[in-house]
Amino acid sequence: LLKSTGWEELGLLSLSTCDYRGLLPVLDGLFPLMQEGIKLSLPSLRMDRFSVELASRLEAVRRGGLTFAPEAGSQRLRNVINKKITDENIKETIETAFSHGWERVKLYFMMGLPTEKEEDLVGIVKLANEALRIGKANKKRAEISVSVAGFIPKPHTPFQWEGQLPRDELLERGRWLKARSKRRGITLSYHDPDQSFIEAVIAKGDGRVAEAIEEAWRRGARFDGWTETFSFPLWMDAFEACGLDAASIAQRKRSAEEALPWDHIDVGVDKAFLLSERDRAYAGSISPDCRVGGCLSCGWHLEGCRGVNSDRPDQV
Repeated sequence: LLKSTGWEELGLLSLSTCDYRGLLPVLDGLFPLMQEGIKLSLPSLRMDRFSVELASRLEAVRRGGLTFAPEAGSQRLRNVINKKITDENIKETIETAFSHGWERVKLYFMMGLPTEKEEDLVGIVKLANEALRIGKANKKRAEISVSVAGFIPKPHTPFQWEGQLPRDELLERGRWLKARSKRRGITLSYHDPDQSFIEAVIAKGDGRVAEAIEEAWRRGARFDGWTETFSFPLWMDAFEACGLDAASIAQRKRSAEEALPWDHIDVGVDKAFLLSERDRAYAGSISPDCRVGGCLSCGWHLEGCRGVNSDRPDQV
C-alpha cells in the first residue's frame, strides 16, 4: 500500500466488523504492515462486541480513532430500538479503549427516534461527559467526538410506518445538544437535517422518486453527500416538478392497514413479524439475537440463514 499509492491508512469496512469471526486472524495477518507505519482504522463498532482481546490485539499498531454506536442516550430508548447495551456496557467499552492506548473515541447517536423524550437527549450529553471523564483518567490527552444524525424510518423495518420528525424540530434538537456540549475535549456535530429529509423522501417514496432523482440530476445535482455541493432547493424543485409532496412522504405516519410503496418487494421477512416487533419496541421489550437465541420465525427460510451461526468465517 505504501509503495504503490503512498496512502498510510487502512480501514476494515463492513456493516459490523466485530461480528466477523475471522477478524482476529485478519489482524494477525495485517500486523507486519502495521509495523511499517500503516495506520489501521475500524468503522463504527458494536459496543457489546468490542473485547479486551480485540483491544489488546490492536494495541501494538499505529492507532486511529475508535467509533462506537450507542445510538440512543438512555437505556429506555435503546430498548425501543432493540439495542441491548447498558450504560455500564458503554462505560466499560470506553474504559477498555482508553486503557489500551487510544486517545480519541467517537460516539454515534441518533435523534428523533420513536418515543424520544428530552431525557434521552440529556442522556447523550451525560454519556459524552462520562466518556471524557474516563478518558482523562487514563490519558492526559483524551478527545470525545459525538456525531448525531436524524432518524430516518426505513422500509422493511419495524419502524417503516413511522414518520420522520420535521426538519425544524431536528435542527432544534441538534442545536440543543450542541449548546450543552461546549466543553474542552468534547466536539459534537449533527447531520444536516435537510440532507436527512431528502434521504427520508427517497427511502419512503414510491416509484415517482426515481423520476425525481433523475430530474435532480438533470438540474445539476452531483456529489450530494458533500455539504458544499448539496443543494436543498434544487431537490425540492425536482420533487415538485414530479408531483411529489415531499413533506408528506417523509413525515406522515402510516397506518398498519395502509398499502406501502414497497410491499411488492419480498425481502423474506413477514410484515406481520415487523408489526409484532414494532409492538415489542413500544413496550420496551428486547428481542433476542436469532444467532444466539434461536429462530424468531421472522418468515425468512432457514436455508437462507445457513452460515449465520457457522464457526468458519469462510462459510459465512
